[in-house]
Formats: sequence, structure tokens, C-alpha cells
Amino acid sequence: MATTQKKRELLVGTIREQRGSRKSRELRASGGVPAVIYGLNKQNVAITLDAPATEKAIHSGAHLLDVEVEGAVEHVLIQDVGYNHLQSVIEHVDLLRIDPTHKVRVKVPLEFRGTAKGTKEGGILERQISEVELEVLPLHIPDSIRVNVDHLELHQILHVSDIAVPEGARIVNNPEQIVVQVRTVKEQVATEVAPGPAEPEVIGKKAGEEGEGEAAAGKPAAGGKAAPAAGVAKK
Repeated sequence: MATTQKKRELLVGTIREQRGSRKSRELRASGGVPAVIYGLNKQNVAITLDAPATEKAIHSGAHLLDVEVEGAVEHVLIQDVGYNHLQSVIEHVDLLRIDPTHKVRVKVPLEFRGTAKGTKEGGILERQISEVELEVLPLHIPDSIRVNVDHLELHQILHVSDIAVPEGARIVNNPEQIVVQVRTVKEQVATEVAPGPAEPEVIGKKAGEEGEGEAAAGKPAAGGKAAPAAGVAKK
């Protein structure tokens, strides 16, 4: 199992003097993305980034960026990305300044490689998770973690504790969490059709008592007059 790491993207930002929802909409309409750089006990800096360049960097799976603002370069972690309601347009980006000596927590995707031995015996490879949360130094954040499944035989399971990570890094997930397993078709079908919990029995009502509430409230019974409603005296 190995990790992959890309070269950091360099984005150029300009100071954003005017803020507010209206200005942000105008900014996005003109091809920009509102962003803020913060952290390390320094002043927050509101900036504008180029939308296409920002989308390219984020969609590439990058965690770290270099952002140049007025000639100075900030080393930042993509802390949060805000999208519109359709999840198609980036509306805002939060960028956290990093200290190379302090670890951060990030979610890193798993990259599965190979063909499990068990699948050649009729088994099915089931991936239970697609990413893990990693505690690692900023400059050592991988873009993905490769997981080789070639050796997995029928009924064999790979746990989080089996994943190799960069030196000095730690996976935050439960070590016993299942990452991937090879199951038979019968096992998979049994899991998919397993019955849900039975509905609790209604105490105090027997079969055939449906509609008793309506009869008690004055609904005519078959072949008879309506019973008086509760609380109404007979004449």
C-alpha cells in the first residue's frame, strides 16, 4: 500500500474590500470566488480567487494550496468549500494557514488497486468505505492512499488497521472498521434481503376491532340505530 501526492497548486488572490451577499453574487457572476484566509493568530484576509482555477484545484483532490496575495505567498489547507444548492457551483472557500510542524486532520480517499483472488473463485469484492480521516503533518498529506487487494481471498477482510500510512501519520478511524471484503453471492444476497425489525403489536386491540371508535361515536351499526355519542344522555 502506498500514498500519492501531487505538486501544490499556486492560486493568485486579490484583496476583497467589499463584502456581503450582494457583492459576493456579483463577484461570482464575474468569474470570481470569495475566499478567506485565516489562522495562526494572524489577521483574516478576505480575497477573491479565479473560479476556473479554484475549481480545477479543488476537483483534483488537492488539500494544500499556495495562494499569492499582493506578492506574498500563503501556505494554506482547504478547510471548507461552500457550494450552491445544486452542489455544482463553488460559492465560498475557507483557507486555513498551516504550520508545517503542527499536524492537521484531513479526509483522504482510498485508491483500490488490483484484482482480489477471491473474485476468481466466484466471490464479490465489497468496498465498505472510500476514505479515511488522517492526522498528519501538512506537508505530508497524501492525495490518496493506495490499497492493494490482490491478496484477498474468499471470506477475507481488510480492516483500517491493515492500511499503511506515511511515517508519522495516524488514521483516526476505528482500527477494526472494515475497509473491503470478499464475500460470496449468497452472503451478499442474504444481507440485502435481511428482514427489518418486526412492527410492535398494538396492545389492547384485537383483530376485527377496526372501526369500533367510529361506532362508539355514533356511527350506525348494521341493521340498527346509531349509538349515542360519548357524553350525550339518552332521552
